[in-house]
Amino acid sequence: MMKKSTSTKVSLFVVFVLVSAIFSVNGYVFAQNESLSEALNVTEVPLDNSTNVTQTTVPVEEELLPTTTDGLVADSPTGNETETTENVTESVPVEEELLPTTTDGLVTTNATSAAPRDEASSTDDHSENATAHESTVTRDSQTILLEGESLPEGSFIHLYDSTPYKIESGHIAAKVPCDEANATAVDVLIGQAPNLAPAELEFVAPLSSPGDLCLYHADIASDDANTITDIAIANNSTDDIDFAATSTIVLGVNEISPLADHGHAE
Repeated sequence: MMKKSTSTKVSLFVVFVLVSAIFSVNGYVFAQNESLSEALNVTEVPLDNSTNVTQTTVPVEEELLPTTTDGLVADSPTGNETETTENVTESVPVEEELLPTTTDGLVTTNATSAAPRDEASSTDDHSENATAHESTVTRDSQTILLEGESLPEGSFIHLYDSTPYKIESGHIAAKVPCDEANATAVDVLIGQAPNLAPAELEFVAPLSSPGDLCLYHADIASDDANTITDIAIANNSTDDIDFAATSTIVLGVNEISPLADHGHAE
């Protein structure tokens, strides 16, 4: 009897120990899970409770802020200006300073870039008047070979016409047939057609052969009484003139100026 009682007590004790051990292990595991949940701060959030979720995304405005390589941040849409550098000097480009101003959407010319209309007109008129009275320096030279040509009695050969300009300064040299007295039947005519008159020719003895060919020359210039635009030669004898070899007329025009009227005199 004594042995059975002792064996029963031992069995109960073993069962008690096992049960205690099982409850201890479950409690420890539960405690571990609860501690882990508290450490992680895990809360159950209903799937449809989206309004309680805290958004930590960056606003679109801040994401789209442009950056510059100079350390300056461009103007943000909200009107805030951020500047990361000191002593920044703002300057307006030259192109923007010279841009025309606008009024009510219409482009107007900058007042400082144009002179008054009446002053510009008066300047143009003054320039035109000055040009009308000033001569232009030029150099036109022509050599006319008369060898083999014939000039009938009372006829002429038109050699030069400067219209619509008048000759302010020029020179004529003529190597033409002459007699033993160094006289020639060839007249050099100058003027504004049809008003032509013989020029006063000067005989050049060193370059002349009396009775054959003689050289004559004259300076010509327009003045208030005589406008020169045309040069011609005419036969003032009663016989035809036949031009021998080396017969020439050399015309030189040095200065010209515009005519008051662009036509020949009537």
